[in-house]
Amino acid sequence: MLIVRSKVREVKDLRGLERDTVVLNWEDRRRPRQRVRTTKGVELGIALPTGTVMQEGDVLYLNESRYIVVEAEKEDVIVIFPENLSQSALVAYEIGNRHLPICLCKGTIITPYNRLIEEFLKKESIKYECRKETFEPLRRGNHHG
Repeated sequence: MLIVRSKVREVKDLRGLERDTVVLNWEDRRRPRQRVRTTKGVELGIALPTGTVMQEGDVLYLNESRYIVVEAEKEDVIVIFPENLSQSALVAYEIGNRHLPICLCKGTIITPYNRLIEEFLKKESIKYECRKETFEPLRRGNHHG
C-alpha cells in the first residue's frame, strides 16, 4: 500500500507517465485520512494534514513511471433555478435547516440530492432538475456538527 502524506506540489510534465486515478465524492475529498483503491487497483492510504481538501486534478503520488490524480465523482444533485430573491432565500433557508452544503453557480443553487428538498421544491413550484454531476460545495463561513 502506498501512503500519501502530502499532495504533490510541483508537477512539471506528466506526458509519458502512466496515469491512475482515485475517484472521490465531495465528502471524501474533505477527509484527510482514509484508505482508497485507485481505478487500476492500487491501495492508497491517504494521511494528509488535518484540514486538507483534495480538489479534482490534485496529484497525490508521482514517481518516474506513474502518477495518481484525484478525480471528482459524479453524484446525484439537485440544480435549483430560483426566479427571484424571495425564492432564493426560501430555498437557502430550507437547505440550511437540513445542514446540506450548497454550490452557487450562474444563478443556480446546487445541493446533493435530498428527497425532502425535492418534495419542498415541488410543493413550492420552484424550478429544479435532478442531475448526476460533480459537486464542489462552498467552503465559507462557520459550520457546526
